[in-house]
Amino acid sequence: MRILFLLLYLLAPGHLLANDNVQVVTSIRPIQLITNEIMHGAGQSELLIQSDQSPHHFQLKPSQLKIASKTDLLIWVSDDFETGLNRLKNALPSRGITLELIKSFPANHLIGDNHDIDGHIWLSPENITLIAQLITQKLLQIDPSNQQLYLDNSLQLIKKVTDWKQKSQKTLRAIQPKYILEHQFLAYLEKSFGIKNIGSFRNNHDQGSSIRQLSALHETLQKTPAKCLLIVREPMDKQAKQLSSQYDLKVERVRLLGEDSSIKSIIDLLDEIVKQLSSC
Repeated sequence: MRILFLLLYLLAPGHLLANDNVQVVTSIRPIQLITNEIMHGAGQSELLIQSDQSPHHFQLKPSQLKIASKTDLLIWVSDDFETGLNRLKNALPSRGITLELIKSFPANHLIGDNHDIDGHIWLSPENITLIAQLITQKLLQIDPSNQQLYLDNSLQLIKKVTDWKQKSQKTLRAIQPKYILEHQFLAYLEKSFGIKNIGSFRNNHDQGSSIRQLSALHETLQKTPAKCLLIVREPMDKQAKQLSSQYDLKVERVRLLGEDSSIKSIIDLLDEIVKQLSSC
């Protein structure tokens, strides 16, 4: 792994001279959590979109444009996930570089295609490893004075995530959780752990349910009972309330963006989701 990082560093064109105060901006908190672990000991990244804001619908403020105007590196998921970033990128300084993660991902690490790619890439331990490698490559490029620190931190993060997955996989395989979703927001985690939800009643976060989709979910629940309904937003809408009441489902809100203040690392974020699944 260390050899891979060194090759990426050697092949990357130099961009900035050594900088003791490298300025890194991340779009959402899960990406910030990963970045800060890699930067630990050399600084921290700034968060652009607060966890209580939707990355799909946020509007840029003058303060956010000011942050961007001073950044050496801007990291985000994709233009289709954080839809308000187009204006921001125009404000980047000439020396600033960008990392749109999904554009740097191989196809086999992504779910969906074209403009329908699932943006919740940080929910896969394998993707966290790839994100860490991509961020490290950029940090080595803009701040070579901290090369060894970034390499060591990245390797430590990857090992922690790998160890965590091995432990959590045993838990989930033993339990085989039974749950339905508001929409299919756990696809990356499910693929990584080999688990599957019973169904969902929305196509995505913004679209309502069709009569056909709801009817199919009711038929499925009558044959395969679920224990939990996992949602990402509160308050619950009418359909979620009806389903939870009719099938006596425990409702759990999954904080995909690390909204809970107790979440201090990307492993904390993933571990909270696994705990919620384990209760199902």
